[in-house]
Amino acid sequence: MRPAAVWTADGFMSPADEHFDPFWARVNESGICAVVHAGDSGYTTHGYDVDGFASTGMAKERKYKPSIKAYNIERAAYDYLITLALEKLFERFTNLRVASVENGSQFLSDMFRKLGQATHKSIGWFKEDPSELFRRHVWINPFWEDDVAEVVHHMGDDRVIFGSDWPHIEGMPQPLDYLVELKDKGFDDATKKKILLDNVTELNQLQPA
Repeated sequence: MRPAAVWTADGFMSPADEHFDPFWARVNESGICAVVHAGDSGYTTHGYDVDGFASTGMAKERKYKPSIKAYNIERAAYDYLITLALEKLFERFTNLRVASVENGSQFLSDMFRKLGQATHKSIGWFKEDPSELFRRHVWINPFWEDDVAEVVHHMGDDRVIFGSDWPHIEGMPQPLDYLVELKDKGFDDATKKKILLDNVTELNQLQPA
């Protein structure tokens, strides 16, 4: 699913609104992994650049122009994922697994800071620590240029998944070149195997409630 608020006959609604609990209940019971994937989330640059989204990228003459548009994907994923936590989706559905794919990961540090602030600002709202619940229920696929050591620091090595969808933005022309990135960060063989294989293998297995 795309990282965006859901358009309904009554207007936009949060994906974690209780209105959608029947859907999440089916996902929870079945034990499948729900994937939130980069797409046209309807985000605007507010006039700073031309809006729109396409997997082929911008027109040739604009291909290498730096723009805030490059951050729309991560902004959308950030908003979507933190909303699931703030609206206690993982408290209601304890078997839910969500993988964030091709959305990047640089928002994680700020997101966890915001979840900590929300805990103190809304005393009594959360039954469990929303940051810990997030780490339990969400898997992150970083872009190749993201600091994978930072992602592991925030999520744990069992919640990071490798992406090789070249020429899309999270992959590399030679997928196993990512081994160099992992080696340079000093990960041992067990951690590298988790990131490259074991974690996504687990997500592809049913985990019935």
